Amino acid sequence: MVKFYYQFCFRCWKLVFAGVLMTAVLLIGCSQKTSAPETSQTASLSATIVEIDDHGNAVTDLEIAPFTERGWKLGDTLETTFATGQKIQIKFVENYGDVPVGDYLGRFSTSTKQFKIAINMGNIAKTLNLSNPSEVVLQKVEPSTTN
Repeated sequence: MVKFYYQFCFRCWKLVFAGVLMTAVLLIGCSQKTSAPETSQTASLSATIVEIDDHGNAVTDLEIAPFTERGWKLGDTLETTFATGQKIQIKFVENYGDVPVGDYLGRFSTSTKQFKIAINMGNIAKTLNLSNPSEVVLQKVEPSTTN
């Protein structure tokens, strides 16, 4: 009888020990820091320049949804890379006058709802030798933190 009791207790302890060990492994595995996946806020956004309008603005096929999905908002700075390899930084604004004359900007057209890349009072197509159709990639520039 005593031998049976000890065998039973030994088996119970093995089960308890296995349970504790599995729980510890799961907790440690879940708490390990992994490389952060690309978040929606930092994810780049690809587009196509579909038109150069009468003012020399580059009109893209982008609408507002991908911007809001990424949490991008007015006032954000976006790095813009063109198919030619040229990179510029644009300010995401509501109106052309929201940036100084000569500055790069990006805004949604009030009539077509398409995203335009432009120069305030300038011709970005001539300045950067852009054409349609061509690819463009936008990436939000995170503000630098200085101490």
